[in-house]
Amino acid sequence: MSNSPAFARAAEIEASLELVAELCDDPTPIVYERMFELHPHMKPYFWRDTNHAIKGEMLARTFSAILDFVGDRRYADHMIGTEMVTHEGYDVPREVFITFFAIVRDAVQTILGDQWTPALASAWAEMLAEIDGFGQATPRTDVVSAFHAPRLEAFQKGETQP
Repeated sequence: MSNSPAFARAAEIEASLELVAELCDDPTPIVYERMFELHPHMKPYFWRDTNHAIKGEMLARTFSAILDFVGDRRYADHMIGTEMVTHEGYDVPREVFITFFAIVRDAVQTILGDQWTPALASAWAEMLAEIDGFGQATPRTDVVSAFHAPRLEAFQKGETQP
């Protein structure tokens, strides 16, 4: 087994996140301000998060997933698809879910300011393209395939076979 990271530019992503940790006590408000700017219809989903703990936990899990994705990739590649499906259960469209990683990138860029370089921009773009690939490969839960459609219809009618 190789000791090299799964993502060739892991060091750049890791360095950018380390800088964020040095420069910003809590990036959560910056991330969610950007999210609600891009997806204002998502703000009501957080009505119970009065102390921002849910947002903070989601962001912490996202940072953890990013670090695993660029590193050993022990779980993040599977977690992305699983969480996409889970969030569909909360009525979060997968097209919105997958944008969260780019929103985190935007926040990192904002926090780093002049320390955000073209090299970091391209490393993040490459990583986001890979993450998007996992999102695209995740089977949709909101579409019934032609194979399953007659089975679903029979089940809904109480029949055992189509």
